Amino acid sequence: MSAVLPATPSPYPATPSATEPEAPGLQGQVMRLLRRLRTEADPYPVFDRLRELGPVIPVPALNAAVVTGFQECRHVLRDPAFVLPDTAWRDAHAGGWRHHRSVVSYASSLPNANPPRHTALRARLAQGFHRTALAELRPVVTGLVHSGLNDLGAALAARGTADLTEHVSRPLPSRVMCKILTLPDEDAPMLASLSARWTAAAELFPSEADLDDADAADAALFAYFLRVVQERERCPGTDFLSAWVTAARAEGVGTDDVVVHTAQLFVTGFMTVQSSLTSAAHTVLSDPGLTAALRRRPEDMAAAVEDVLRDRPAAAVVGRVATRSCVLAGVPVAAQQRLIVVVPAANRDPRAAATSTAHLTFGVGIHYCVGAALARLQLGEFLPALLSRFPSLRLADDPAPGLTASAPEGAAPMAGTALPHHVRLLTTLARAPR
Repeated sequence: MSAVLPATPSPYPATPSATEPEAPGLQGQVMRLLRRLRTEADPYPVFDRLRELGPVIPVPALNAAVVTGFQECRHVLRDPAFVLPDTAWRDAHAGGWRHHRSVVSYASSLPNANPPRHTALRARLAQGFHRTALAELRPVVTGLVHSGLNDLGAALAARGTADLTEHVSRPLPSRVMCKILTLPDEDAPMLASLSARWTAAAELFPSEADLDDADAADAALFAYFLRVVQERERCPGTDFLSAWVTAARAEGVGTDDVVVHTAQLFVTGFMTVQSSLTSAAHTVLSDPGLTAALRRRPEDMAAAVEDVLRDRPAAAVVGRVATRSCVLAGVPVAAQQRLIVVVPAANRDPRAAATSTAHLTFGVGIHYCVGAALARLQLGEFLPALLSRFPSLRLADDPAPGLTASAPEGAAPMAGTALPHHVRLLTTLARAPR
């Protein structure tokens, strides 16, 4: 493997071939651990092992350093000397990266923008997620939670086991995003499926087959949201998306860019919350003592939500680029070198426990997640309702016929998918009380 960034469409190198020589020593260990993240049902021992190898680990084969320590990750995410690998950086340092349209969409959207472009985009998009907007959305979220739990209850009554992802974790955030963007509720399943397929564009080691499928999903998402944006331009309403489209076009943002940002807003708003809902249910139901404690003391639910967010972040791996040479935890970092920030490893760093509320799940600084409050709102409505509605709920011992513990080979990992890297969790199953 080359010591410089290869000509690849992905923000990171493609998965090495079976015949490619393995990198030696410490960096070989790191690369093997990173590749395992695509397939591990429980990736958290891998995150812990990465952190044990050091808070900052140079990986010359990737022209990168892997950052796992809490303080080091927080510094990289907050310090303006470390920027996102945006389209300008990729054009200069990652020849051939535009080969896949899904990767171009990912790199062109708000999560990969740097100031001043990021500042203007974020200010407009954040209007749909401010406190007043979320207060108005809360009863809608509550209703959608109970609708999903009704479906779950019907499935439990009919089959004895049910897939929580199918009935709640997937439809809830997709329908919420449809409400925010004033899209037809019946389009939510289709948009959820396309979003799950698209996320290969943001993986650490995507395969060409995955990227080809992500490209097809990207084309479908673009076509769908192009029609939506054009309709809002012709007949603007009082909704958030109409206001965003009107303001963006008035400021000279091209139609294609507006479409990409709108599509990515749906994708990230859906996928990250879906992962968090699945993680929350799995974490709580895996610990009968915690389940009982939360039923006795529902006032502790907010703290439990934060614990889930800290321990099971949806965005497992995020990237940064050093704009100048520096030393990080004793490791030299060259200008234009990439930093692979491993958020779950940082959140689980014992040094982070010094501050009980400290975690990096939603980022920090100017790139703090614009939808963080929306994610907390959905988790905060879902978890207590789940435990109250199903007092005898537990994880199924074995998957029911037709249900699998993880996504089939080659299938989009709908359960527990994380951005920007897939973290496959066991599909959360619920068995009816006996």
